[in-house]
This record gives sequence, structure tokens and C-alpha cells, in this order.
Amino acid sequence: MTGDSKRDVVFLVASTGMERMLSGLLGGPAGPGGRVGCGTFGLDPGEDVFVAANGDPGVYGTARELLSPFERLHRRAVVMLNAAWPGSPGAAAISDDLIRRLSGSWEEFAVIVVDPSIEAWVWRGLPDPAEVLPLPADHRKILTLSRHWGVDETAPDDPKAALDHLRRRHGVRVFDSDLGRAAEHMSPKHCTDPAFTLLCNHLQAWYPEKS
Repeated sequence: MTGDSKRDVVFLVASTGMERMLSGLLGGPAGPGGRVGCGTFGLDPGEDVFVAANGDPGVYGTARELLSPFERLHRRAVVMLNAAWPGSPGAAAISDDLIRRLSGSWEEFAVIVVDPSIEAWVWRGLPDPAEVLPLPADHRKILTLSRHWGVDETAPDDPKAALDHLRRRHGVRVFDSDLGRAAEHMSPKHCTDPAFTLLCNHLQAWYPEKS
């Protein structure tokens, strides 16, 4: 396939939660790019977003192989995975290793390692998560008392454990589809997560807004 006929970008992600986050973030009436401050680009979830069967370890260990079929179909690639999983070498090592492995196959790509996990975007990306998700209004107090959220911290240290605590002890029902709805309210202006910022920066560089 020639460069002119290739699709814009393929996303390889580690979970359906990440897939839903991307769908919420890049979907909607504004089209891909509207919420992340970049120009529009082509995005079809059925052709451009691929969930790895083996989760984070699978993405880390076989990203190059998993993306190989897309090299002739897409101009760019984004790899997304969590930093926290059993046997993980840590966020920095994951990023360095994947950049090294992919650099021989892709001219333009991004490695997005969410540290520790994608649930961080819920706590760091929304002014008040309870306005978007079915959380108790006093969730901050609950998580502070349970020691999931430090008094002086802007977000829980372990965002997944914090959400799991609310599910287990307080009957909170938050599913992957809810993560997608939460992402519809995120933007570079509000989300302070470094991985979110890195994703937005890459998309803004690849697809600049038209002046």
C-alpha cells in the first residue's frame, strides 16, 4: 500500500479499558483530535484500534510482532500499556525497550506507558470524577480513611486499587464503558497525567490544528 493510501494511525492497547478510554477521548461530534487539541485525522475503531489478547505483558513482549501486519496499512503507530503488572520492569524500562524495538519498523510512533495504570486518568483527568462516574460524593474522604488517597496527594497512589476498594466496599459499579464516558470529559487542560500529556503531544505534532 502506498503512503498516500495508508491509514493515519493504529493504536495497540493492552485492555478493553484503554480501548474505551481512547474511544471516549477521540470520538464524539468534534471527531478525532477535538478533545486533545490537535487537527482531525482518520480513526475507525474497527480498523485502527487493536486490543492485545495477553494484556500488558503481551504488549511489552510482542508489540513489534503484533504491529507487523499494520506496517503496510498505517503511517504511524501508538502503543499503550500499563506500567504496573506482575514482572513489570517499570515504566522507564518499558518505554525504553519498546522504543528500541519499534524504531527499526516504524518511522513515526509513540509509546505511552500509563504509570501505574489507566485508572490514573480517572483521578487525574477529571476535576470531580463523581460528576461523571457513579461514585459516592464523599469518595475522597472514603479513600483517605482507607489509606488509598494521601491527605496531601492530588490522586490515589494506586488508582486501580482505589477504584476496586469503592467497588468492593461501597457497591460502586464502574465498568469499561464508564471509562469511555469519563474520557469524553478529559482534555489536556485538566488531565495532569504524564502519559496522557505525552499522547496529546504526539497527536498534536502529527496532526497540527489548522490556523
